[in-house]
Amino acid sequence: MEGWLRFPDGREPDPMMLLFAVDCLPPVSLNLGITGWAPTLELTTHIRGLPARGWLRLKHSTRLVDNGYMEEDAEVWDSAGRLVAQSRQLTRLGRPDS
Repeated sequence: MEGWLRFPDGREPDPMMLLFAVDCLPPVSLNLGITGWAPTLELTTHIRGLPARGWLRLKHSTRLVDNGYMEEDAEVWDSAGRLVAQSRQLTRLGRPDS
């Protein structure tokens, strides 16, 4: 899952915004056809640098969905093309009706 992020009030990105950016997209399990709640069990974020002014590019992906759990990796790139944040999140996949 990919997207772009900028606050509607025009505020420029800062380290706190990066913490929001790594978890602001819907869970990538939706792209796999798995619906329902995907609560976070663990989230580790690495802030790699101060972001340049402008939009942030987000990329969230997974390499492992197994036994009701999913690992989700996030990358946040600034407008200068630099990787400014990364994260790994372990989630529990909910039932479709949850």
